[in-house]
Amino acid sequence: MKLNKEYIAYLYLILASSLWGGNVIAAKLASIVSLEPIKLSFYRNLVAVIILTPFIYKKFYQNRQILFKNWKIITFLCFLSGGLFNSCMNISLNTSSVLTSSLMPAFAPAIIIILSYFIFKVQINLYQYLGVIISFIGFVCIIIKGNLVNLSNFNFVIGDLWMFAAVTGWSIYSALLRKLPQTIDIIVFLFLIFFIGNIFLLPFFIIESINNQYFFINENNGLLLILYVGIGPGMISFLLWVKSIKIIGPSNSGLFLNLIPVFAGTISIIFLNEILEFYHIIGAILIFIGIYLVNKRIKSS
Repeated sequence: MKLNKEYIAYLYLILASSLWGGNVIAAKLASIVSLEPIKLSFYRNLVAVIILTPFIYKKFYQNRQILFKNWKIITFLCFLSGGLFNSCMNISLNTSSVLTSSLMPAFAPAIIIILSYFIFKVQINLYQYLGVIISFIGFVCIIIKGNLVNLSNFNFVIGDLWMFAAVTGWSIYSALLRKLPQTIDIIVFLFLIFFIGNIFLLPFFIIESINNQYFFINENNGLLLILYVGIGPGMISFLLWVKSIKIIGPSNSGLFLNLIPVFAGTISIIFLNEILEFYHIIGAILIFIGIYLVNKRIKSS
C-alpha cells in the first residue's frame, strides 16, 4: 500500500509540474493575443477566489485566531506568491522566450539555500556551496545567452530581468514558508494567497486598464487562458503538490520542479516554433548539476 501511495504521489507531481509548465505557455500566449500581464494575474486570482469562497467560510472561522496572530507573515507570503511572482512572470513573457523563462526557476533552490543561511542561520556545507556556485554559473549563462559580451555591455532582455525578480520573490516565499503555522488550513491559506494577492494587484490593474482603455476580457481566447491559469496552475497544482509532500516529503517532491522547463520547453518548440539554443542546454545542465549537489547534501544530512 505504501508503494502504491508513492506512485500516486509521483503522478500528482508530474501532473502538477505539467500544469505549471503550461502556465508559462499560457503567459506567452497571453502576450501574443495582447492580454495584459497584470490583467491576466488579477483575473486568474479572481477565478480562484470565486471557486474557493464556498469552501472556506467555516474553515476561515475555525482558523481566525491563527490568522489574526500571524497576519503579518501571512500577508507577506500572499504578496510574494499571489501578487509578485505570477505578475512578474507574466510581464517577463512579453519579451523573454518560454525556454529561457521556464529554465530560470530551476535556479530557485540555490537562492533558497542562501536565504535560509541568512534568515534562519541554516549551515551551508561544501556540497551546497558547490551546488549554489554551479547553479549560478548556469543561470548567468542563460541570462547572457552564452555570450560574455552581453555581460560586459549589460545587454539583457528586459523580460529575463523580470523573470529573475519573479524567481527571487518565489525563493523568498519558499524560504519563509517555515514561518507559516502548521495548523493553518491549507485551503484557507490558498484562498488568502489569491485574495490578498489581488488587493496588492488592484491599483496596478486599474492603472494598466486605464492605459489600455478596457477593464474586461476582450482578447481572443483570453477567457480560456484565464480559466486555465486560475484552475490548473493556480489551484489544482498547488493542492497536488501539498498532497505529494505529505506522502514523500519536500526534498523528493522538490526535484520534480525540474520537469517544468521540460514540459514548457517541449511545447514551445513544437507549437511556438522557439529554438533550443546551445546556451539553454549548457545553462540547464549546470543548474541541474547544482540542484543535484544541493539535494545530495540535504538527503545525506
